[in-house]
Amino acid sequence: MDHYTLLSAENAFGLSGVLDKYGNIFGFVLVAFGIIMLCFAGKVKKMGSFYLEMENHDPVIKDNGYKLGKAVTGEKRSTEIGGKTFSEVKLIFEHEGDTYELWTPDLGMEGEVNIEYDPMVPGRFYITDKVEGVEEVPDVDEDGEEIEETKPTNNVFYAMLVFGIVLLGLGGGFLYDFYFLK
Repeated sequence: MDHYTLLSAENAFGLSGVLDKYGNIFGFVLVAFGIIMLCFAGKVKKMGSFYLEMENHDPVIKDNGYKLGKAVTGEKRSTEIGGKTFSEVKLIFEHEGDTYELWTPDLGMEGEVNIEYDPMVPGRFYITDKVEGVEEVPDVDEDGEEIEETKPTNNVFYAMLVFGIVLLGLGGGFLYDFYFLK
């Protein structure tokens, strides 16, 4: 093959012989996948973030067989460990004449609290009440400044957009080469 033959080829398919008959089908397939990828990129952009679909923010409620009950707060105690003070409160739960006690972190509850207990082992119970009057404190850094939550960048959208454009360009190049350069 001499230099003149290489330069006189009409299109890339004639030059290489690859996909000479079916280059148009390959081009159409690439264009179709490019359009599909761009549509999916639009869906991901509309969702705001791909990660929102992957995370479960709703509580999953499973029937664990526990029953609702009431417990009474009892005595309180404080323990100092490593310069920090930990406060605890004793919850007293009565079931069928038996009394069960459980030390739990002091959440500022007084009087009766709602609990759920295991009917097979009534001493196994936990608090279901929410603490009222306690405001959520925003997170702060070492300097005492409030940390703002930043929304993660939507890298999936950009990757899908670029990949869709590349597929569309390749498919268009194959179709242009097959139909217009013959």
